[in-house]
Amino acid sequence: MGSIYNGASTIRIALLLMLVLVLGSCGFALRGSDAVAANFRVLALNLEQPNSDLARLLESSLESAGVDTSPALGTSVPTLSLGSEQVISRPVTVNPRARAAQYEIRLSVPVSLVSGGDFLIPRQDLMVERRHFEDIANIAGNREEVEIITAEMRRDLVNQLMRRLQAAGS
Repeated sequence: MGSIYNGASTIRIALLLMLVLVLGSCGFALRGSDAVAANFRVLALNLEQPNSDLARLLESSLESAGVDTSPALGTSVPTLSLGSEQVISRPVTVNPRARAAQYEIRLSVPVSLVSGGDFLIPRQDLMVERRHFEDIANIAGNREEVEIITAEMRRDLVNQLMRRLQAAGS
């Protein structure tokens, strides 16, 4: 019985090792911000809304990537500018009672990255869109759902920006 168990265990280990080798050879890598840390050790931040949830998420992501965001503006380090967050909600479909049944939420923010007078990321708006259904019988639940969706959208925007930083630094 012990030899059967050892044989099955050896096969599992061999399969796991083969899976790791195949994934590694095809270029698979978990998404993360490690590449940003290698490209930018220091970034100055110019935030229009420094106390916003989006700004806090960005600072946290940069910090976890090992990027120092403490230098003052005007120094020789690259400056990442983040404008005011814009949230637009509009009805997409209506129900039989002529009330909005589905809404589209659009979250956008202007960003740019300047280093030594050169634009590494020219001013552009990053944008995320989501749709959600309005439940007429549950107004409080709808508000909570919109808050959750908006928080997820902010995380998506920060991830977009981190990928742009990764591309700009390479």
